[in-house]
Amino acid sequence: MKIPDIDAASLEGVIFDIQRFSLHDGPGIRTLVFMKGCPLRCMWCSNPESQSPDPEVLFYEEKCIGCGACRDTCPVCGSLREDWPVPRNECTGCGNCVEVCYPGARELVGKSMTVEEVLDVVLRDRVFYEQSGGGVTAGGGEPLLQYEFTAGLFAACREQGLHTAIETCGFVPKNVLETVLRHTDLLLFDLKHMDTGVHKRYTGMGNERILENARFASKAAKEMVIRLPLIPDVNSDETNIKDLAGFVTEELEGVRRVDILPYHTIGVSKITRLGREYPLHDLEPLTQERIDRAVRILEAAGLEVTVGG
Repeated sequence: MKIPDIDAASLEGVIFDIQRFSLHDGPGIRTLVFMKGCPLRCMWCSNPESQSPDPEVLFYEEKCIGCGACRDTCPVCGSLREDWPVPRNECTGCGNCVEVCYPGARELVGKSMTVEEVLDVVLRDRVFYEQSGGGVTAGGGEPLLQYEFTAGLFAACREQGLHTAIETCGFVPKNVLETVLRHTDLLLFDLKHMDTGVHKRYTGMGNERILENARFASKAAKEMVIRLPLIPDVNSDETNIKDLAGFVTEELEGVRRVDILPYHTIGVSKITRLGREYPLHDLEPLTQERIDRAVRILEAAGLEVTVGG
């Protein structure tokens, strides 16, 4: 398999989940490949286990029976530490505790896989892709942080005649985006906030690079859809929605669809299992009225709008 601009010897990625038979994040029935590592730290992140590029251990306290097997096998604390579990900044993610935890209170998130290994999983459902017009979607995390692997996987999928889609926050070097777009059929591009100061406050980074990449991608992508994760009291105000609509219609060539992804609290339990606090713990889900208002603003600008991805 020859992949332009890609070193075939390095085609190995860190994956934290492969979800089969998905009906979102692209057309038809899809397999979603979730990759670890993200340059942003969105406070509302629904996949906080994807942020670090390294393997991590999720702890399900309700399943723990206190047997101590995990403590005894841990290379960091051994059997002498009393403040178990190990502080998260000391955990190496080796997975020893997961292997000996028979109640299943610990789960290792993230493992290295080759393109061939991932493709083997993807191809198990070829018949469903063919019948539904589906394919494979790379998400995360930010799959463009592992752009060589992602490009390699997409090139291999296309050799098999499969549709490819990628979800991205857009905060990557332009040449990285360009490389992967050569092998991509559908680009799902997040715009989280149009004000760079607010964007930095809630994600850790400004949006200048993201907006510039959006402009570039609108010309380079085969098909591009803007996604708006709609977060109450963060980006759901009328000013931001109107600014986003203006940016899409005036500066993104050929892009006329926006997918609204309403805020949910799935990330709350996950971040607790990682031993961290959820930064937006007082945030309430969006009302239908606020979602409908965002839809009306975007549609008034001539955009096609879907809700829920």
